[in-house]
Amino acid sequence: MTRRWWMCVVVALAAPVVQAQTAPVAATQEFNSAGDVEDASPIAPSPPPALPAESPSAPPFDDAVWASGHWFWDGGEWRFNPGTWIAQMPGYQFVNGYWQQEGSIWRWVSGGWARPGSLQVEFPIAVTREELSATQAPPQLRAETPPPPPAPNLTWAPGYWYWSGANWVWVEGSWVEPPRPGLAYVSPKWIRRGPTWVFASGGWAVPGSFHVSVPLYRHSGIAVRWGHPNYFLHSWDRYRVVRHDYWHRRGPGRWNDGRWNDGRWHDGRRYDGPRYDGPRHHDAGPVRHHRGGRHH
Repeated sequence: MTRRWWMCVVVALAAPVVQAQTAPVAATQEFNSAGDVEDASPIAPSPPPALPAESPSAPPFDDAVWASGHWFWDGGEWRFNPGTWIAQMPGYQFVNGYWQQEGSIWRWVSGGWARPGSLQVEFPIAVTREELSATQAPPQLRAETPPPPPAPNLTWAPGYWYWSGANWVWVEGSWVEPPRPGLAYVSPKWIRRGPTWVFASGGWAVPGSFHVSVPLYRHSGIAVRWGHPNYFLHSWDRYRVVRHDYWHRRGPGRWNDGRWNDGRWHDGRRYDGPRYDGPRHHDAGPVRHHRGGRHH
């Protein structure tokens, strides 16, 4: 790291300026341990570039919500994480994340699920278009014996194979906690389509549905190169917004970008009203909806 970088981190002043990173619409392999997860959110030494235009495909299923793409800082340069479709969480609207200026640095404010008419994200999530395929079938699943659950109301998430681009890597099973009651866990799986195998990531969904509203990226710690669909997740693997699948006992409340709280904290700063009050790359408001290919 250069001296200029450290000065940027130290000199963080008040008077925030916001730069939205979405046209907000609702519509050897290495693994890090849970102890490596940082509660702090990603920061960057410079403002993100202007957002490229995105043309969402047709919704892949009913009630699909479009989560816009955003720039992410990769230690030395800006890279773009394309938008994708996710399943609607009943009773919530999706709010896209953005980069907010704090003095000489820029800090990522995570997007996720918020109550209708509110910008207070209760369930921050990282969303990525993980279009992963392999030309060979995954190995047979390993037999696992789950250890006793460390607490009630946890769900066992079985292990699965993941393709790194060079070889198959086993992701061990673990106990996970639902972000809220009433959601069911959907395990990742590989689906055969002609001569290829396509990866379907897992996470939390409405019972009876296989469409994920809150994705879990238990494979984010697998080291991959730029160009692999897992690259964004691996680049931000140390941050809680990506690694929120690990169970932590901290009493009642909700996860909010690494902090357990009563739902009124977003990314470590209390939000008593909209903070989209600075320059943006897009004219759209922070909570425009985009469902089923319609704008309204």
